[in-house]
Amino acid sequence: MHKIILLLLIHVLSAQADAFGDFAKTNFFSEIDPSFLQLTAECRKNFDEKNNKKAFEILFYSKGKHVFDLNKHYSSHHEGHKNLKTPFYSITFWNWFNAIAIETESQQFVSNTTQKTMRRNELIPQELFDDIVTTGTFRVYFHYLMDNAKSMGEFTIGNSDDVRSCFR
Repeated sequence: MHKIILLLLIHVLSAQADAFGDFAKTNFFSEIDPSFLQLTAECRKNFDEKNNKKAFEILFYSKGKHVFDLNKHYSSHHEGHKNLKTPFYSITFWNWFNAIAIETESQQFVSNTTQKTMRRNELIPQELFDDIVTTGTFRVYFHYLMDNAKSMGEFTIGNSDDVRSCFR
């Protein structure tokens, strides 16, 4: 029984790696202008009416424009998230995408879920979250929904100490 579970787990992890490779390594992506790849982070801590932690989030800005959020959720009442073990982690993008991939030094993530609003929130593994917070650097591959364009860039958080202190 344990061997079957192990084989299934290996298959799932392998499928994620294959999906990332298929998307990020076999498509042509235009490089994002380097001036847009420098991020400034702002910490925002949310508490419920009883002063319990609800979510801590980092809002990322590029040239003064809000572009991403990195979130650590301590509770959730949203459908589909109620039974998740807390804390859980997500990243939010503010645009229309067909697919997104994120890569750090040791983690890879890809998603092509259907998007219904301009705000796209993806649950991500804790290890990916930790890599972004620790290193302050991550590469994102975007496949835009509206015009089928593809772009990528390696983002750097200018004030990464603020990011680390937010989640302490």
